Amino acid sequence: MKKFYAFIVALLFAQFSFAQWPDNYGGVMLQGFYWDSYEDTKWTNLTAQADQIAPYIDLIWIPNSGNCGSGNKMGYMPIYWLNHISSFGAKESYLTTMINTYKEKGVGFISDVVINHKSPRGENGSWIDFVNEERAGIVNSDVTYKLTWSGADICNNDDGGYVKERGWPVTGADDTGTDFSGGRDLDHTSANVQKNCKTYLDFLLKELGYVGFRLDMVKGYAPQYTKMYNEHAKPQFCVGEYWDGIDAIKWWISETGWTSAAFDFPLKYQIKEAFGDGNWNKLQEAALSKDDSYKRYSVSFIDNHDTFRDEDGNRLRKNVIAANAYILALPGTPCIFLKHWKRYPIAIGNMILARKAAGVTNQSGIKQLEVVDGGVILKTQGSVGTVAAYCGSAASYGTPDGYQLISKGENYAFYVSNNVTVNGLRSGVDSNGEDVSGPATAYVACDEAPYLYAWDNNNQPINASWPGTLMSETTTVKGRTFWKHTFTESPVNIIFNNGAAVQTNDLVLQHDKYFTFDLDNDDKNTNYTDITSEYYTPEPVVLPSCAKVINNKTYVYFRGNMDYDEPYVWAWSEDKNFCTNTDWPGDRMTRVGRDDQKRDVWCWEVKLGEKMPTKILFSNHGYPQTSDFAFENGGYYTVFGIQGVLNDIQQVKATNVSKHGAIYNLAGQRINANFRGIAIQNGKKVILK
Repeated sequence: MKKFYAFIVALLFAQFSFAQWPDNYGGVMLQGFYWDSYEDTKWTNLTAQADQIAPYIDLIWIPNSGNCGSGNKMGYMPIYWLNHISSFGAKESYLTTMINTYKEKGVGFISDVVINHKSPRGENGSWIDFVNEERAGIVNSDVTYKLTWSGADICNNDDGGYVKERGWPVTGADDTGTDFSGGRDLDHTSANVQKNCKTYLDFLLKELGYVGFRLDMVKGYAPQYTKMYNEHAKPQFCVGEYWDGIDAIKWWISETGWTSAAFDFPLKYQIKEAFGDGNWNKLQEAALSKDDSYKRYSVSFIDNHDTFRDEDGNRLRKNVIAANAYILALPGTPCIFLKHWKRYPIAIGNMILARKAAGVTNQSGIKQLEVVDGGVILKTQGSVGTVAAYCGSAASYGTPDGYQLISKGENYAFYVSNNVTVNGLRSGVDSNGEDVSGPATAYVACDEAPYLYAWDNNNQPINASWPGTLMSETTTVKGRTFWKHTFTESPVNIIFNNGAAVQTNDLVLQHDKYFTFDLDNDDKNTNYTDITSEYYTPEPVVLPSCAKVINNKTYVYFRGNMDYDEPYVWAWSEDKNFCTNTDWPGDRMTRVGRDDQKRDVWCWEVKLGEKMPTKILFSNHGYPQTSDFAFENGGYYTVFGIQGVLNDIQQVKATNVSKHGAIYNLAGQRINANFRGIAIQNGKKVILK
């Protein structure tokens, strides 16, 4: 019996002794890139953000830093393993400086490790001329790292045997995983490939200072090799990209000898269907993060670089911040996508602080996971307290007994139990990148004075406790009477209400906004209307140099922001749709440059016809979308409406004011027929006398 007990202990030790995701780990990971994020992910840019990121994030996953050749490359077709000059850093020292800067603040870097395949140099058209490399260590200068290659290191059946059929001498064994029809698939049964992989991983950890690996395309080689490499290199963290269903991912984790975690792809697709499509019952299905045996090895995420760029399928387009609240209340290790972090740093940061203060880890227990009509309630018990995410319809339930609100927004509320003290919470509201930090006025038209409740991102009232203050000041705009209240700073959260049960949805005031409010309608989704586009005239802007006059075309420009990073146009008149793609959301715009504040500028153009559109709106591939705006050919628009009109100064001519078409001054502000001077009407410059 004693021998049998000793055998069991030894077996368990063997299973978990090299487990490369710590138990009871309470850290949060940031994916520090997306496809083509050459500016945002530049090593020097990330280094400059260390003070803003480090208080919240524990691990940063960055692209493969190896040299992939000339031009912009994301790192997934590596040529060099020991040369780390890349599209994200022109000098290797930029990489090591970034890693060391964050290391001093307690943050580690995860390298994107691509060892399923490798790219040749391609000299003289070669498909197999891998680079042999040799260099001394950066930290350990007495250590020499050396890599040599031959055709024997490439799978015999690479690209389904096509490489060999084309006459290239590849003599390795058959692939032990899924074939990759890109670079040359490495034969991991080869002792030389194994030696090179171990050398490469040693270099990443010991010389560059990485703390762990994100293994790319692990379906491409048998999991026993992940076990072999991790047992050799002993990274603090390792997570594999095994893009498959729950049973297959569990199999892979166990076959690595529990030496690697895995991304929770089943959870990602459940979130996509629940938060994106309203199928909340999907959240009751199995996922690594909800499995007591596997949650330690689960890395949860909303989107990554691959799913995010799949705009028609895998990307979550709605309720993004609500979905982040959900994974931050789950066991496992949450991985925040860079695009989401940049858009919602205050809300996500505050929820991370609450998660950590409550002691929630990758092995915490779920107290409640309940799908309700149109939403979900999730509570997870940490070592100190409990965090709770109320999403969808549940966000309107109010603060549950025994909890304090940490963050609240569209379709989510995030709470932590009252016994938990959360330090470092930031106030304010996340901005989408518009210049909205100044004063802003809320205007509302209704039969009698409503109450106005306002609060910051920490749920601290700005004007008074609920139901706020009774609005008392009125003004008349374009013949209509509005109740008004001006805030000295924006953005700010507001709710109009009747002092009791009738209230609007949560609204965000980023600039002057105009609303109607029906005090007799208790449906918060229908009792108000945003009529800002009818009354608000934004400050004039300087049109960017990248916006040019386009002769003989129907065209407009649009300045995007973080909510509109892939804008589409929908342009129409009473009897015609002017988009080339007549199905919603219309035509995708083309990026033409940036304005002086580095905000993207987009263009839409179609063939000039006899008629022009009368209306136009913009959307981010369908969601969100702007208000309907009056169409002006050559117009320069933002989410607030038209800002100016481009046209050739040679087209200025004296004319009488037409009875048709709105009139704008050169700053893009709408004017009346009493104006005298150069103006814009129907997309052309005119002189009003």
